[in-house]
Amino acid sequence: MPLPKTAALETVAAALPRPSDALLGRRPGPLVLPDNIICFPRRSARELNRPRRGRALHHRFVLILALRGDVPVCVDNRVVPLAAGEGLLVFPFQFHHYLPSPARDLLWVFITFDLADAQDLTPLHYQPFALSPEVRELATRLLAAYRDEGRMSELPALLLALLLAHLRRQKHAPRRTTAPETDPSLVTRVNQLAHRVETPVSIKELAHSLGISQSHLRARFRASCEVSLGRHLRRLRLERACGLLRLTPERVTEVAAQCGFTSIYTFSRAFRAAYGKTPMEYRRGANVPRSRS
Repeated sequence: MPLPKTAALETVAAALPRPSDALLGRRPGPLVLPDNIICFPRRSARELNRPRRGRALHHRFVLILALRGDVPVCVDNRVVPLAAGEGLLVFPFQFHHYLPSPARDLLWVFITFDLADAQDLTPLHYQPFALSPEVRELATRLLAAYRDEGRMSELPALLLALLLAHLRRQKHAPRRTTAPETDPSLVTRVNQLAHRVETPVSIKELAHSLGISQSHLRARFRASCEVSLGRHLRRLRLERACGLLRLTPERVTEVAAQCGFTSIYTFSRAFRAAYGKTPMEYRRGANVPRSRS
């Protein structure tokens, strides 16, 4: 539903129905707010694949607002041409990177965040949306609040939740995804299988589920993703650990065990190598309450 313009406020107010019961109002459903919000711009196509080249993968949502400049975005094995005046939501554990573009005048805004319950956002998978006047207004309010409010302010989270709710209801831009770049759906299927079970999945189990040999799976995955399957699965385990450290109060030893690490030493060493800090340093930076047990 479009946001009412200020000039039309009187008209909307006059059309409100009278309540049938002055003490019984409308109750919202369960409210899950985005957390750990980071907003930043990219002003050239060369900056898009930073901080490192190649396909990025992490446990956070990435909301892209293309204000100026057209650049194709690769999400898993799909190419999504993203034009100026459009946006795209990349989901956790999706590979994504950006194809070369001649665009010189580029301004893209990235809003990355955690969200515990994302079921209502599934219609936005691989689907560009228009930066309508209402979306632009909400995004402007969000970015201004992020810039001006303090670190502990709830206003950016509330505005981002409102923006996401609006995107769920907005008509999408025409679908323009091209054919898969390489191996159709292999990355997506591996990620889905890896996250369908509570315990980390092995390459043997993945190969059995996909109906191919381990050697064939390893070769196909490396050809598709330019990274070994073993390294990819290890990265998935570490990204899952990031989510547990940030979104739950579970002990670090419990997080390590859930993510398939045999010891806290092995987990801490792998975590530091990947993120430059220990699990406890990462958790302290996220302001996660400690477990009471």
